Amino acid sequence: MHSSLDKPLRLRDFIRVGDLYFSVVGYRNEKSVKCFLRYAPGKGGRWKNNQEFKKLTHEEAVEIGKRFYSQKEGIFRVDYKLIDEVFKPEERLKDLMDKDVEKVVRFFSGIPVSKMGVTGSRLIGLKGEESDIDFVMYGRYWFKGREKIKKGINRGTLSDLDEDTWDFIYRKRKPPLSFEAFLIHERRKFHRAFIGSTYFDLLYVRDYDELNRNIPEGIGVKKGKEKIVAELIDDSLVFDYPAYYPVKHEKVKAVLCFTHTYAGQVFKNEVLEAYGQIELINNEYYLVVGTKREVEDEYIVSRTLLEREGIGDYLK
Repeated sequence: MHSSLDKPLRLRDFIRVGDLYFSVVGYRNEKSVKCFLRYAPGKGGRWKNNQEFKKLTHEEAVEIGKRFYSQKEGIFRVDYKLIDEVFKPEERLKDLMDKDVEKVVRFFSGIPVSKMGVTGSRLIGLKGEESDIDFVMYGRYWFKGREKIKKGINRGTLSDLDEDTWDFIYRKRKPPLSFEAFLIHERRKFHRAFIGSTYFDLLYVRDYDELNRNIPEGIGVKKGKEKIVAELIDDSLVFDYPAYYPVKHEKVKAVLCFTHTYAGQVFKNEVLEAYGQIELINNEYYLVVGTKREVEDEYIVSRTLLEREGIGDYLK
């Protein structure tokens, strides 16, 4: 076994319980592992050790993994004693160096290889035909990586996504935003690109010395759906998980976002608009967005950006 439990589990690690593969979906894993069931045996065209696996939808995961599913939290909880194998992106990178991964690693030269990794289906040996590279960078190095992508696109060593790829991401994410509104927010994040014909995402994960950040991850007391409009005070944690948007607002302390769709959506001093669930957590009000991966009616937008780009109708 490559990876063991001598280090804390963190976001984007994977664990195996029998023939079920779960991705870790948070940092608060003291008592049991907060995770989501992603792959299970079934007709999905992905093979490992002569067994066929499939990538699961939300509904399939809840059905197949019901003994691990926490209805209250809307995620899975796995006891440490049940874990058969741990997969840590940074520890397995050298084993996953096919020509595509190598291209991405080379592009990021100058950043320590110990601060990068690959997650998703590649990490657990279940890469499909269409598997992109889910490339992870840890802590402050992620921001250096993002700068490199920005420069790479400007210089032409990387290409921005074409319309078809953006359209595919948009349909996969199912946001309530219009395609145009979705796209202008995505284009300034600089966390996806093509290197030649290889598509990769740059995913942020906290470094080990950042795991205890004071950002709520647990479920609060639900107080109903609400829309807020407020100025963003600080954008240093808008790519974190949950993405943390502290706002100038008479009631709500911050917007917490549990979906990658709306990470990095609004920057400092811009006016944020968000629709989601108001929750009371530790005696403070938060607006929570994206508890399910498909975001349905919840959203976060930058009013400032929409106005600057002249987009009036930003909801479908």
